[in-house]
Amino acid sequence: MADPIAATARLVSIRRRARRVLWWERAWPALRWSLLLAAFYGLASLARVPQSLPDWLHALFELIVLGTALWLGIKGLRSIPQLTEAQVDRRIERASHLAYQPLLTLADRPAYAGNGEQAAIWAQHVHRVVASLGPLKVGFPKPETTTGEKLGLASVTVALAAAMALIGPHSLSRLHSGFVPGVDDDSVPLPSVQAWIDRPSYAPGAPVFLSQTQQAKPVTVPQGAILNATITGANGRPILRGATSLSHDRLDEKSWSEKATLQQSGTVTLSSRGRILGSWRVTVEPDLPPVVSWDGKPAPQKDDWRTSLPWHVQQSYGVASLDAEIRLPGISKGRTLRVPIPLDGHPKDAKGEARPDLSSDPFAGMEVEGRLHATSVSGHESRSDAIRFRLGARKFSDPLARAIVSLRRRLMLGQERPQQAADELKLLTQTTDVLALLAPLGLDIASLQHNAPQKAAEQVPDQLWALALYLDDLRRDGPEIADAAAAVRAAQQSVQQQLDHMQELGEKGHSLAEQEELQRRTKDLKDALNRRMQLLFQKAAQSGIMMPQSGTSSADPWSDQMQRLQNDASQGHGDEALRKLQQMEDMAEHMRQATPEDLKALAAQMKAQEEAGAQRAALHDLVHRETTLLDHAQARLSAARKAALPPDQQDGHEDISQMSTADLLRQLGMQPPPNMEQAAPGKPAAPTDPATVAAQSPERRADHAFQRALERIDDILGRRVKDLTGKPATAFDKAKADMQDARKALADRHDDDAATAEQKVLADLSEAGKQMRQNQKSGGSGQGKGGSLSFIPSMGSGGSGQQQHGAAGQQGDGGDQPDAGDDDDGDEDRKDQDPLGRKLGEGQNGKDSDAHIPDRNARDRARDIERELRRRASDRTRPQGELDYLERLLKSF
Repeated sequence: MADPIAATARLVSIRRRARRVLWWERAWPALRWSLLLAAFYGLASLARVPQSLPDWLHALFELIVLGTALWLGIKGLRSIPQLTEAQVDRRIERASHLAYQPLLTLADRPAYAGNGEQAAIWAQHVHRVVASLGPLKVGFPKPETTTGEKLGLASVTVALAAAMALIGPHSLSRLHSGFVPGVDDDSVPLPSVQAWIDRPSYAPGAPVFLSQTQQAKPVTVPQGAILNATITGANGRPILRGATSLSHDRLDEKSWSEKATLQQSGTVTLSSRGRILGSWRVTVEPDLPPVVSWDGKPAPQKDDWRTSLPWHVQQSYGVASLDAEIRLPGISKGRTLRVPIPLDGHPKDAKGEARPDLSSDPFAGMEVEGRLHATSVSGHESRSDAIRFRLGARKFSDPLARAIVSLRRRLMLGQERPQQAADELKLLTQTTDVLALLAPLGLDIASLQHNAPQKAAEQVPDQLWALALYLDDLRRDGPEIADAAAAVRAAQQSVQQQLDHMQELGEKGHSLAEQEELQRRTKDLKDALNRRMQLLFQKAAQSGIMMPQSGTSSADPWSDQMQRLQNDASQGHGDEALRKLQQMEDMAEHMRQATPEDLKALAAQMKAQEEAGAQRAALHDLVHRETTLLDHAQARLSAARKAALPPDQQDGHEDISQMSTADLLRQLGMQPPPNMEQAAPGKPAAPTDPATVAAQSPERRADHAFQRALERIDDILGRRVKDLTGKPATAFDKAKADMQDARKALADRHDDDAATAEQKVLADLSEAGKQMRQNQKSGGSGQGKGGSLSFIPSMGSGGSGQQQHGAAGQQGDGGDQPDAGDDDDGDEDRKDQDPLGRKLGEGQNGKDSDAHIPDRNARDRARDIERELRRRASDRTRPQGELDYLERLLKSF
């Protein structure tokens, strides 16, 4: 017999299921109309009927239909009567096919259950009945439906299945869009999206265009980049997530424009009417403040009044400005001196050493505390740690000048009232008999009085500084040089005022009137500098120091500097113009401080530069002469080979397939590298006509003699370069050996060997020019610190109008031969070259002109040569050096 307790628990579970089944059977009549309305709405959604309506009408229609269905369902469910235990038991008995309704025993009671014995017997009977029930069933809900209801239910079900089968994979999307207003299904074409990211102004660069599909790799952009998106064909407003929206504009009925800023990494999603139009992973590089620090301890320059400020700055996108903030230690609210430090553009990682002239500041000579202040191109600022150092100061030899400078410092630092300073100036006027100082000192005294005009005292410090400098010059050099130095300072101040004025005006500062005023002031400055330079040379002559070209040169060393300054100012580069003006001020100050030893060094520098210029000119001329010999050898070789050809081939066009690559390049007017002759595969030389070779003997003998003379010049030039710089240029020795090979080939009537040797000579001379320039730049030519003159710009550069001889030499590994000189001679040498650096001309001596047009045969010949070069470039059996050269060459065609 089964366990009565387990049987009872099973009966309780079966009754619970039976109750649910009976409820669903009774709920069908109450829910059939609600389900029918929902089914018909689903069919309408599959047919896109609600979606074709405006969103508000779609929502209203859905609310009416589904609301009615919900109301009918709730009303019907509320009318369902409560189930009784007897109804539940009868359903179990019918489904389980139990005879005689045994479950009635569970609800029955004995008629006489007065004593405990009868109750126990009845309970035992009930347990036996429960245990004997066996497996009980409930079955599935079987609502009472008519034939018409069954047909209707089947029809709706078939209609839904057929519609979903016809629509295919878009069916679920259509149902979703039908039940959710404002959402499109998958069958609606996606709107067109054009999206791109503009880099912020502090990190310029090309925009990053985004595809409408998912990006495979994240896009890396700087912080603050702007995401732009134009959406066309959208029926609703797009939604942008993952970025901070800046603007949202509706262009027309179905077009929108979105703009957002990217501040952090993540996924940016653009959606419209429930569908994703684009999703992009974006990695945002943070824009951090610059890292600025001292790159050493600032200190005064040795034997100079300038202060060295070493600095180091870093920022991912560049530093816009850098300056030093200098104040007295322990005083946070006192006077602060800001010293701008010029930067080369907007560097991302740079270090350097600024040497500003702070000797005119009242802090000069005092121990100060300084910080570096950097501002990035994006506007972020940062400061370095504070460091203590001493500012450089000028040393004045005149006692009155020292007293004026001390008074000026106390006045500017607020340690003395203006009236007290005026009283001290009155006492100082009694200590000098220089009449030129009485009037300026009187004006300064009047400006410091109580009844002086407003802001009159602001000009007193500058005037006192100028007086101190004048007194020092007067004591050391006399009135004439002191007046010239004062005129230079006045002209410099005038130019700086005009530059500041033009910078303040902005675009208006580029007007013709402002340019003419700047030109007038720069002319005054140039005249003052020339006068000061003339007095400097006179002083040197009085000391027994003869300056090279002194008093005879028609050169104006300041013209180029002034012209560059005016160009920078006219183009709006005010900072660069002020920097050039500062350079000229430095030169003028060096002239003011020049000692006899400095003048001797300057004379030696000028003499060395003059000698260096002469050596460059000699090298250019040597290259030109050697090029002429090479042209002669190639012309003789070409004529001898042409004469050896059959009469039908003597049209001047040699078979290009039999020519070397170097000869093909020469046919195109291009000079091959010197090593190409050696790299060419070994082929038998083209035959030459003996009679023609013999007839060319007089010219060959002349070239032999000329080559010997060039060999002698090369030897002398090499020794002079070594004497000047103290370093040998070994390429001159190599050129001498190759010249000897060329002479031997000329003596043996081997023009092909002579041409090869002469090409090596040209390559050697190119290398010699590089070595010579390097030795001169390293200071061996006596150019002084940094390889440039301290007092006068470009004095030894050949600007005196001396004519530089030479021509554009042959092109070797190092480029065109004219590079053997400096920029002073480059224009003269490059006039015989095209923009690509190749020598102009066809044949031996002819030059192209604007009126020259190659004939058709020449053009066809050039095309044939180009095809032959391409064929040789595809021949992988050739030497790798030749293949690399041909590949680089043919990229330009």
